[in-house]
Amino acid sequence: MTDQSYARGTVVKGPDLLGPHEYRPYVCLSTGDPPFRDQEAVYAVVTTTRRSAAIPLAGTDFASGGLPRESYVNSWVLVTIKHADIQEIEGQLTEETVDKIAREAAIHIGALD
Repeated sequence: MTDQSYARGTVVKGPDLLGPHEYRPYVCLSTGDPPFRDQEAVYAVVTTTRRSAAIPLAGTDFASGGLPRESYVNSWVLVTIKHADIQEIEGQLTEETVDKIAREAAIHIGALD
């Protein structure tokens, strides 16, 4: 656990806010500009459950690191997590991949058509 800030596109291991597990991976979608960015960020949920609307993560989607299991981003499930609650970094997504996830999230919340 740390108080460091995580860059956009960082895949982190954080508390499982949606299920019975101790932790789960998330993708940081926040830029450096939002209020309280020094304390928390917005993340998209990563899961091992394949869903038709989920974005699959392949090894080529990572600029560094990776995940041990086949994983998918649920871009419609967004959470805010305090930096102090993040346990570790799993990897860093390519800019192209994180932009795709952010665009899909924006569509789901009605910011884009």
